[in-house]
Amino acid sequence: MDQTMLRRRLALVAVVLTLGVMAVGAATGLPGMTSDDQPTGEEIVDDIETRYDAAETVAGTATVTVSNETDTTTATVEYAAKSPDKVAYTVSKNGETYEAGSNGSVGWAVGPDRAYARELPTEGEIEGYEQPTDPAPESNVTATLVETTELDGESVYVVETTPTDESATDASGTLWVATDDSRVLKVRATDGTNETVVRITETNFDVSIHDSTFEPPTDRVALTTSETFESYAAVQSATELAVPNYDSGEFTTATQISRAEGQAIVQEYDTNSGTVSVITATGAADYLDRVESNTTVTVNGASADAFSRDGRATVVWEEDGATTAVAVEGSIDDAQAAASGL
Repeated sequence: MDQTMLRRRLALVAVVLTLGVMAVGAATGLPGMTSDDQPTGEEIVDDIETRYDAAETVAGTATVTVSNETDTTTATVEYAAKSPDKVAYTVSKNGETYEAGSNGSVGWAVGPDRAYARELPTEGEIEGYEQPTDPAPESNVTATLVETTELDGESVYVVETTPTDESATDASGTLWVATDDSRVLKVRATDGTNETVVRITETNFDVSIHDSTFEPPTDRVALTTSETFESYAAVQSATELAVPNYDSGEFTTATQISRAEGQAIVQEYDTNSGTVSVITATGAADYLDRVESNTTVTVNGASADAFSRDGRATVVWEEDGATTAVAVEGSIDDAQAAASGL
């Protein structure tokens, strides 16, 4: 991803996307007001991009309200972005706090009940993957200046945006933009059913933001890393775990997933009857205690738990402090047979 696109995306994320509102930037404008001194909707949105792209950092606070005919939810969002690829925000809603962000190489989120932090793929790793377009491609919306007015004592342009996609007939958005410096002060977006209103109460450009703001909180979340291997020999040499081999299938790939509490090796084998997955893990005992098995089976003389879900079956057992699991497309009998072939 080139830096221009990344900076533009970062700016728009800070203003709109991290607030959970549909993107509204980079629009193809319709003619604006007839007055010669009025910019068009396109020019106003271009000025927004220029203003936010030029900033090394953007930080602010907003109130987000999502409503429909039966319910209304309001949250306070504090957000920060730092060029070229750092972003963080905190959402306070119903007495609970959620945090999320990225330091450019790790994406993370922390909530009342769940947390994660994972390495982001590098440009080399995602080469060949079709990248999403800019959050609001020029061909997707039109922007029209409808009036110049005041919002809480500030002079603002009011710009309406509508999608060019004929199937999105109920979607629309409105921007309130400060006339003096192109700050976005308010956003309204609707899909015909739900309406989201974002009132940005504070925006600060080029303020000092320490890099630690964008790091996952180590007291609440452990980093998950992963590495992929293309041969059984490679994965075997990369771990101290006793990794079994499945001779009745053809090895295709293996992934090593590491967290503070343990690691897991997930191997995939191709067979005539489908894919056989062989998982070897440490630190999985607590998770397995929460999984209700369908039955108990025997694998090479050892007792194993077995369960079936949605056409796939898994057998799991503990040995020498490690967990081994075999998952197949089929029945518990199929999984038991595959496990006995390790």
